[in-house]
Amino acid sequence: MHECLDFNLLDPDCFASGHPHDAYDRLRREAPVSRQDGGDGRPPVWLLTRYDDVRAVSLDRDRFSSASGFRVHTERRAAMAPEIAEVLGRFMLSMDEPEHSDFRKVVSSCFMPAALSGLEPLIRSNTAQMMAGLRDKGEMEFVSEIGAIVPIKTVCAVMGVPPEDEWRVFEFTNAVFGTDDPEYAPSLEKANEHYLAIFDYGWSMLEKRRQDPRDDLLTRIATARLPDGRALTRTEQISFFSNMIAAGNETTRSSLSGAVWCLANHPDVRQMLVSDTTLIPQAVQELLRWFSPVFQMARTALCDLELGGETVRAGDKVALLYGAANHDPAVFADPHRLDIHRANANRHVTFGYGIHHCLGLRLAVMQLTILLEQFLEKYPNYKVLAEPEYIRSNFVGAMKRLPVSLDG
Repeated sequence: MHECLDFNLLDPDCFASGHPHDAYDRLRREAPVSRQDGGDGRPPVWLLTRYDDVRAVSLDRDRFSSASGFRVHTERRAAMAPEIAEVLGRFMLSMDEPEHSDFRKVVSSCFMPAALSGLEPLIRSNTAQMMAGLRDKGEMEFVSEIGAIVPIKTVCAVMGVPPEDEWRVFEFTNAVFGTDDPEYAPSLEKANEHYLAIFDYGWSMLEKRRQDPRDDLLTRIATARLPDGRALTRTEQISFFSNMIAAGNETTRSSLSGAVWCLANHPDVRQMLVSDTTLIPQAVQELLRWFSPVFQMARTALCDLELGGETVRAGDKVALLYGAANHDPAVFADPHRLDIHRANANRHVTFGYGIHHCLGLRLAVMQLTILLEQFLEKYPNYKVLAEPEYIRSNFVGAMKRLPVSLDG
């Protein structure tokens, strides 16, 4: 049995500087399926660092389940208030088939290309307005002024959340992904408070849509019927609302900020994009592979099985390390090199794989493409002034701060 030796990839502090690629590389070489103690009596967690293993488990619905949670728990998350755990447990990411598909169909048409094409002018306009607001600035904090705001405005428009309430979405996103970060949640009580506040807000908005239906996601959720004809319960509606708000915002925020940071550290690649903007769409796929905004997702083994030569027991957790999979040299040659001409960059698993692949992936790609087009046009010589600060998390590589000089 292979056990991790001197690092703990369940510890949020292991991700304080982003993906720990040295640890990934070592595990992939020496113990690609490695057992980590779950802590506090929780089941052990098996860490997967190979692309093929991550993809295989993502597709294996017969032997692996999402119903026991899609995240590897930290001590604080394991101690969340029961009513919060109940809502989080009804996220689509925590559902198996056929229930998962039944819920996904409620909103899936809103994320198809035809529906998203109508959002492009809004995203371009919002991004341009934010760029105009930077005109007289020499320096800026990218995450709070651009990176977080672009996706918040987009997801609020799709949901039907009014502009004056966008700050609630920002605070909720920080609460969800910053549960283990003392800056956002100095105590468990404060973390619970953040969650309950957005749950109450979401329910109030859903009740408004039942009385006054509109063409938005809030209305869809509030009036949805599942294939058996039943309406969604209060918990399911709040969960749906929270899931859409959180997932529709954070990974895009991380991707936007991560791309700007990444290109600042690869000036030759940035210059290629400045010189030829038609390269941006293919560069986006490579940036998503290289940066990988989600650290890991989890599954639970439904039976005893063999995985990579190791015996995984029923009830054990399996962590899908997306950043490790996206840097697997067996799939991506010279994986730590940022290569915008990489032919297979779009094989990345950044948005998950299988039935739980990200519903909003096209929307995320659209926002990242537009942001890079406009930001590089106006500020081709920008410079990052310090290393990014990350939210304390073992789940997402969410940046809190990224100071940037616009003039270089």
